[in-house]
Formats: sequence, C-alpha cells, structure tokens
Amino acid sequence: MNRMEVFRRYLILLLGIFFIALGVSMFTKSGLGTSAISVIPLTLSLQFPQLSYGTWVALFNIFLIGLEWAMLRADMPRREVVQQFVFALIFGSVVDLTMLLLWWLEPDAYWQRLAVVGASCFVMAFGVYLTLICRVGLMAGDGFARALSGKIGKSFAVTRVISDTTMLLIAVGLCLLWFGELLSVREGTVIVALCCGTIVGFYTRHLKQLEYLLLPFNVTVDSAQVAGYEVVDTDLETSRIH
Repeated sequence: MNRMEVFRRYLILLLGIFFIALGVSMFTKSGLGTSAISVIPLTLSLQFPQLSYGTWVALFNIFLIGLEWAMLRADMPRREVVQQFVFALIFGSVVDLTMLLLWWLEPDAYWQRLAVVGASCFVMAFGVYLTLICRVGLMAGDGFARALSGKIGKSFAVTRVISDTTMLLIAVGLCLLWFGELLSVREGTVIVALCCGTIVGFYTRHLKQLEYLLLPFNVTVDSAQVAGYEVVDTDLETSRIH
C-alpha cells in the first residue's frame, strides 16, 4: 500500500477509537454500568478520583499491553507495543474529552437511562467496526485476548469472553469491597455484553459497501482470499498476496 492508503487507515482507526470512547462515555453517563473494558477503570476512578476516568482507562489499557508482552515476549513486535501504547493514551484522552462533551447528558427516568445504554451499544459497535475494517492495529483489549488465545490454545472469541468476564468479576469484587454495592457493574453492563458483538456483526455484514468505499484495497485482499490466494501478512501495511 502507498502512504496515503496507510494514512487513511490510521485516520479511520482514530475515528473508530473516538466512537468507542463516545459510546463508553454515553454508557457511563447512563448510570447503569459501563462496558467490560472500562469497568475496572471506572471503579478505580470512583475510589481514587485524584486521577480522571480517562486516565484510569489509559493506565488499565497499558497494563493489558504489559500482560500481552509478558505472554508473547519476543513474538510481540516492538512496533506493535508502541502502537498499542499510543492507542491507549489516545483512547483514555478521548474518553475524558467525550465525558466533557456530554456534560449535558443526565438521564433521569429509568427508560431514559435504558435508551442511552441502547444508543451507546450502536455507537460503540460502530467504533469497533471501524477499527476492524482498517486492519492496521489492535486495541489493548483485543491484543490481550489474542495473546491469551495463543497461550491457552482457545479461539479468540472464547478468550475475549474469558477476559471480559474476569474484568467484570474483579470490578464486582472491588465494588463490594470499597462501596458495599455495585456502582460500575449493573444491568446495562449485561445488555451491552449481549448486544454489542451482535451489532458489530450486523455492521460487518451490511456495511460492506461503506468499507470498500472507504478502503478500496480491502476489496483486493478479500477477493484474493475468496479465490484461494494466501495473504502473507494480515497487517495490511505489509501484506502480500500469493
């Protein structure tokens, strides 16, 4: 790919990170919990408000990168470590930014809170969809789940469920220990856990034309795979088709 194509992919990735962060902030403002990847940072921000919510999000993602590196060591390229670290800092910063932008969002009635949770599902899922179609990097949560998949010999989908469930259980334990009630893990957390992946799948299936409009090179790679050719590197910055 030429440099303009790579630039476009990273631009779309950053847009995806923005939508994920916006969805996380909307979800948090609903008062009905937050997503699995953000539940521990939210719990920590409630107990230690000296650091902002977004700062805890960035620190937690950096912690996941450390765990990923501990599992992969030499198999984790330095470029990927740096890339995920930068994404973590951007993600945390944008969470703080979107929390500020949503200062006005204070749903009161329960149905309004549920509506905000539902809207956040679609926003977060669209962000995830954008990060997937750009195919140039992984967020820390996905990178950690991928490393765990290779370590224990389970599929990525299984290890993502394992990692998300573990995060939720840790957050539940911290909430009960520090507050005596569930502040960061509530019914909205379950709703998003059940729905977000399905919505991502819907976007992936039905927004192919948008993907190919934004990233025409994906047509070449997808067509090659359908035709039985081997894509040597799944990172499209360096991919070659044989």
